[in-house]
Amino acid sequence: MAYIEKKILKGKAYYYLTESKRTGKGKWKKVRKYIGKKPLKAGITPLISRQQLRIVEKIKSAYSKKHKIGKSLWKTERERMVSFVFNTNAIEGNTLTYDETDSVLRGKVPPKARKKDVKEVQNMKECIDFLFDYEGEISEEMVLKLHFIEMKNVLDDAGHYRSVNVRVGNYFPTVFQEVPGAMGRFFSWYEKARNVLDPFELAALAHLKFVRIHPFRDGNGRMSRLLMNFVLLKNGYPLLNIFDAEKILYYLVLRKVDSSKKEKPFLDYLFEVYATQYKEFLK
Repeated sequence: MAYIEKKILKGKAYYYLTESKRTGKGKWKKVRKYIGKKPLKAGITPLISRQQLRIVEKIKSAYSKKHKIGKSLWKTERERMVSFVFNTNAIEGNTLTYDETDSVLRGKVPPKARKKDVKEVQNMKECIDFLFDYEGEISEEMVLKLHFIEMKNVLDDAGHYRSVNVRVGNYFPTVFQEVPGAMGRFFSWYEKARNVLDPFELAALAHLKFVRIHPFRDGNGRMSRLLMNFVLLKNGYPLLNIFDAEKILYYLVLRKVDSSKKEKPFLDYLFEVYATQYKEFLK
């Protein structure tokens, strides 16, 4: 179990995220990660297990030996990249098939394809390339820019927080008047959490917290999956794809989080998805 440790050096307080790890028979050592000169605020406590950490780190290490994170993935991992674009759009109702999505990404528009569907694919490609080039952190400016790219020529208020209330099944996200404040708290949480949480957990919780606010009139699911993968790719991890064919389970886990008010089930769900997608790197 990780805990916060305070150390006084030359009269000044320094805070560390500390965990005791077994190194052999009856032997343990403390592993510390410096998190700053101020104590963590309540609510930022790692949820990921040591076993899960070992597995995601193994995936990262094995993957990095074969692939370089960046735009070159459109060549070296084209099938996986196309699959992400296809699935993240299909979950939201895009009717293009995998092959049609691939054609659009190659610059060839299927003759009977809906204009909206084609634009969503083109926009998603631009979003991913934007994230590959972006060197900053998640911020309001970045999120609004990313949403504009995602929904330009699809949604008339692309790049702007919603001014109406929305409903997702039986879930009612943040009322629109409170969206700016909720997003401010999201960015504040992210700034603190990125210095504390493992990148995989940070990515999972960024996804979850963002989609529960639902700050835009449309495009929130895709935005949450883009932000999740931005955190992963930025930290050298391969992308995580949620398949349209398995979206019912995805929604059920989100519903469980809503009812239980606990985030761990979503983290565990994404971990299982990730471990399954990259099982070839765990042999």
